[in-house]
Amino acid sequence: MRACLLACVVLLAACGGGLARGEAEFDDGRYPDAKQTFAGLEDESHGWSDARRAEYSLYRGLTLNALGDRAQAGVWLREAKAIEEAHPGSLSREQVQRMKLAVESSN
Repeated sequence: MRACLLACVVLLAACGGGLARGEAEFDDGRYPDAKQTFAGLEDESHGWSDARRAEYSLYRGLTLNALGDRAQAGVWLREAKAIEEAHPGSLSREQVQRMKLAVESSN
C-alpha cells in the first residue's frame, strides 16, 4: 500500500514537472528554453485534461509571442481560447486576461 501511494505521488509530481518548468522558464524570461520545453511536451499534452491543455497552449503561445513568432503564437493562443470557451474555467481569471492581451498583440 505504501509503495502504491509513493508511486502515485511520484507520478503526480512528474505530470506537473514539464509544464511547471516551462512556465518558470517563461516567467524568468528564458524564452528559448521555455520554447524548447513546451515543444518537448507537445505529444504528451494531447492526453492531458482540458485545463492543463489550455494552460499549456496559453504558455506556449505566450512564449512564441515573446520570441516574435506572431503566426505560431496565434495558433497556440487560439487553441487556449477555444478550450476556455468550450470548457469555461479551464484557465484562471488571470490567465484569461493574459490570453486576451496576447491574442490582441499577436494579430
